Amino acid sequence: MGRPARIFPADLINAASKIAARLGPARATIAAIAKEAGAPIGSMYHRYPSRGALLAEVWITAAERFGSQFSAILATARDTDALIEAALLTPHFAREDPAAGVVLFAHRRDDFLDEAPAESRARAAKLVSALQKELAGAAKRHLAGDPRGRERLAVALIGIPYGAVRVFLPQAVPPPEIDAVIAAAARAALAH
Repeated sequence: MGRPARIFPADLINAASKIAARLGPARATIAAIAKEAGAPIGSMYHRYPSRGALLAEVWITAAERFGSQFSAILATARDTDALIEAALLTPHFAREDPAAGVVLFAHRRDDFLDEAPAESRARAAKLVSALQKELAGAAKRHLAGDPRGRERLAVALIGIPYGAVRVFLPQAVPPPEIDAVIAAAARAALAH
């Protein structure tokens, strides 16, 4: 009978996320991640075949969490105020989990996927595609008749919040005061 696992994939993803946020994905070595997780290097490779596979899981895990929350808000949004909640998810997410916020909003997706296995790249592409479809559907529901509705919605819900949190990340967590600025800018983008 084997001994029970002490280190789980979620522990390694969490440790890798913290290291990538602190040092950047290029400097997130297996040795640094193992040290952060309190795991032997061998157990890292037992769970993930390569550093690229682990870093891809870091990005995918953060993107899945953000995407599911964003999609849930868009699916139930009935008015502009509800859409503004989708815009505010970005700073809320970055404050709730600063490491995941840095992973998603302070680095390029390719920084985590360049060395990823094809399966991981395909999963990431599927997440991005799903987000684009969610935005297109929300634009049809909320900005019907506007030929540039999808682009306006993308600027309001993604571009503005992303730009605002990037001012702070990775050095600092976006302060709560930035939410009012994001909300006002997103509302203005949706109004014009």
